[in-house]
Amino acid sequence: MPDAQPTPGTPPPPSARAWRWKVVGLVIVAGGIVADLWTKDFMQGLLGMSPEQPHGSERQHEVIDGILRFAGNWNAGVTFGMAAGLTQPILLFTMVASLGIGTWLLVTRNQSRVLHVALALILAGAVGNLYDRWRWKMVRDFIVVYWKDPAIWQWPAFNVADSMIVVGVSLILWLELFGRHGDARPAPGRAS
Repeated sequence: MPDAQPTPGTPPPPSARAWRWKVVGLVIVAGGIVADLWTKDFMQGLLGMSPEQPHGSERQHEVIDGILRFAGNWNAGVTFGMAAGLTQPILLFTMVASLGIGTWLLVTRNQSRVLHVALALILAGAVGNLYDRWRWKMVRDFIVVYWKDPAIWQWPAFNVADSMIVVGVSLILWLELFGRHGDARPAPGRAS
């Protein structure tokens, strides 16, 4: 019996290449979650971070004097500490967003490796911070970028999960702004 032909108007199933990028994406998700949670646990011990002291840690570690240090901070909000104290709504939103991003990663027919890597990074970062928020009701941040002295200028503390989310979102923006778009160019061998 011959293979069934797709119904006209129905998109073809994802190719082997698309499935390969989904698997790569899932490996990135797993590796990203492990890296995030390991660095948070390591820094919590190294810096003496305690949820009872949410605005600092016992110790700090200068990485590059005048630019980068590790200093513990417990973030009860989201980006830049916004929405502090709204743990339950943030948990719910993060769970729904994570499910949506995971579904997008698994069902997209887009074969772009950049999109798959970006979605995987965002998902890994979201799940890493979701774990912290579920366990501690706060997120462990420890990377501090500053100029000369934190009193002069300091970026809000962040962690590996935050970095993965920012890189993932940046990749999607780059893809949308500068990536190739299928409808914008005629197929090879066809006149426009």
